[in-house]
Amino acid sequence: MTTLDTTLKPGDLIRDEAEILAAGIELQHQGLELLLAEMRALAALMPGEESSLPTDAEIEAGFDNMPI
Repeated sequence: MTTLDTTLKPGDLIRDEAEILAAGIELQHQGLELLLAEMRALAALMPGEESSLPTDAEIEAGFDNMPI
């Protein structure tokens, strides 16, 4: 009969904690993505708000105001 080595090493404990933290951060990220989608949808319904997002070129053009 073989015995299993059940002793945990410090690296194992840190790895387990890192996995739990990564899962928590991923869940927060998903929640924030959902919140952003809801905010954009509500902004599209508000009167007087522009519903289209600016393109990358339009955003970049706003920063190109430095003299040469």
